[in-house]
Amino acid sequence: MKLDCERFGRNKYSLIKNRRVDEIMASSEDYTKMKVQDALQLLKEQGVLDVGDSPETEFFAMRLKDRCAGPALHTYAMHASAFDIEYGTAVAKLAKRAGMSHPFCKNPD
Repeated sequence: MKLDCERFGRNKYSLIKNRRVDEIMASSEDYTKMKVQDALQLLKEQGVLDVGDSPETEFFAMRLKDRCAGPALHTYAMHASAFDIEYGTAVAKLAKRAGMSHPFCKNPD
């Protein structure tokens, strides 16, 4: 199995910055707040937005620039290789670019 970024030129998932949404809701004009709420609601109704709020949908996302991402992805790649060598190899390539090897490496926040 190939990673979606290799097959389609984009990742399987996108991230919504919930902290940024909170900032917008706290400080923006009503029109902007309404547009953001409407957009999130539409995505949720269409099954596009998954907030991971149940045991079946929970998740943990990390950016490659997270200083902990390299070792985490390396371990993931080793386990993935046990059942899919192509997928494990693709994740291992990500691991090599992640964490301390990433040009924008930073502590998790």
